[in-house]
Amino acid sequence: MYAFPKWIWWITIGIFFIGAMVALLYFFQHRIIFHPTSISDDETDEIRTQYPEVEEINVPVTDEVTVHGWLVSNAEEEPSPLLIYYGGNAEEVSKLIPEQTELEDWSVLLMNYRGYGLSEGEPDEEALLGDALMIYDEMVEREDIDADNIATMGRSIGSAVATHVSVEREVQGTILVSPFDDLAQVAQSQFPFLPIEWLLQYSFDSTETAPEMQHPLLALIAEDDEIIDPEFSKSFVEHWGGPEDSYVIEEKGHNTIHLSDEYRSRIQQFLQEIQEQ
Repeated sequence: MYAFPKWIWWITIGIFFIGAMVALLYFFQHRIIFHPTSISDDETDEIRTQYPEVEEINVPVTDEVTVHGWLVSNAEEEPSPLLIYYGGNAEEVSKLIPEQTELEDWSVLLMNYRGYGLSEGEPDEEALLGDALMIYDEMVEREDIDADNIATMGRSIGSAVATHVSVEREVQGTILVSPFDDLAQVAQSQFPFLPIEWLLQYSFDSTETAPEMQHPLLALIAEDDEIIDPEFSKSFVEHWGGPEDSYVIEEKGHNTIHLSDEYRSRIQQFLQEIQEQ
């Protein structure tokens, strides 16, 4: 009886393993890219009790779906300038309320994507981008918001959302934290042995629209970012059409960059500068 050489068995096993990985990535990439995190009734009640001055915002984005968030008002006078924040792929934004209450003179809108926090529905690229425009349009109609002083801020995957809003609507400035030039490159760096460009169903590519920007950009990059290579962030900044400043936050990673004092001071300084323009 003929026996296959061991190397053939190992090659067969390797092909099967890679094939299984390819199939898993293709069919489950939605779960890999988006990590919706909800909050419980008890957590919601605690926020309401601890921060009674924070307003809950509900925006119907379809007949069936309403997204939810929190408006942190820090300005002493109305109408106030507004910073709209777009979170990372696993970020439930109510966790940011404490640090946003320290921001001076600006109100901050923290809206959860579909499926995150108390927002309804399921997230995908089209929904994130489309909902963000509807939220912007809703907020600029408010009498307590200065429609001439709107800034956007996005972190990680939220940087693509912030950039999309910034090119489609009037904003004074944009802040991007750990931005990337191409989601496919980020995914390829995490799965170097897979044909990512053939598999990826989402792009979140802002490099085509970034050159259209004329307003200022502040980019904050984590020196030890283990998810988005700092070189990807720097590559994106090079595409920006308007004035830009970028800073590498030393000794911080993808999920710890916001813990730096420099991170907070750079944001405050940038907002003050664009408000004075």
